[in-house]
Amino acid sequence: MTHWNELEQSIFFNKVFSSLISIGKINLFSLQIENDRPSLDIGFDIQQFPDKLPEKWKNKGYNMCRVGLECSGISDLLIKNIPTSEILNVEIEKSHGYFQFSATSETSLIQFKARHISLNGPNVYLCEQNSADIFTSVKLFSPPISQ
Repeated sequence: MTHWNELEQSIFFNKVFSSLISIGKINLFSLQIENDRPSLDIGFDIQQFPDKLPEKWKNKGYNMCRVGLECSGISDLLIKNIPTSEILNVEIEKSHGYFQFSATSETSLIQFKARHISLNGPNVYLCEQNSADIFTSVKLFSPPISQ
């Protein structure tokens, strides 16, 4: 899987972006795990900003785009050095009825299998730093991953 647009529930996402948006770098905002279902929700900012804004988003100065994933049927969950302020590189592959999700940086990792992944959002907001600065600045707070 190479584009956010390919995920289920991406209808609104596809209305505000006129082109395919590659899965890639994210700035992690939230991670919520529910053990009894088992499910996982992840919220993050992406580098791209919508180019077909709804009226209520126009002329507000918004410069960041946040999306989320709802993941159910979770197994093989592995998390290292989260929370982190580092930018994570995401890969999502689908095979044999499962999605394999991986978000990695030099020191952090979120990895799992999911039966189902759907996209939430996007939402936009105003950030003092623009996305170009956030996604290119070096973050130094996180400890290294222990093997």
